[in-house]
Amino acid sequence: MAQTFTVEELLAMVPVQAVPFELREDGLVTLLRPKFVSPWLAWLQNFLSRPVFRVKLDELGSFLWLEVDGVRTVAQLCADLKARFGDRAEPVQERALTFIWQMLEGHFIRSGS
Repeated sequence: MAQTFTVEELLAMVPVQAVPFELREDGLVTLLRPKFVSPWLAWLQNFLSRPVFRVKLDELGSFLWLEVDGVRTVAQLCADLKARFGDRAEPVQERALTFIWQMLEGHFIRSGS
């Protein structure tokens, strides 16, 4: 069952990257998430020709991903996003919270706090 968070809990969260990533030539990020996140099934990945999902992030998602350092809260990430992209990032809080929620649900990040 999926965990639920209030907006306040998400803003106070300190996210931590949980998967490796690649930095593409264009400066954008590709996340590499194992196809099996369960420890019970992880051994199956040895038999797959493509054992990871490759998720390409856009400019704003790449920026947020690179800012996730296990120290900054999501509220700080929102401020960083606004400072870097200005009006292009609006609505900043909604955009950042959606990104963080999707990353949590997909096991790309975990809560460090």
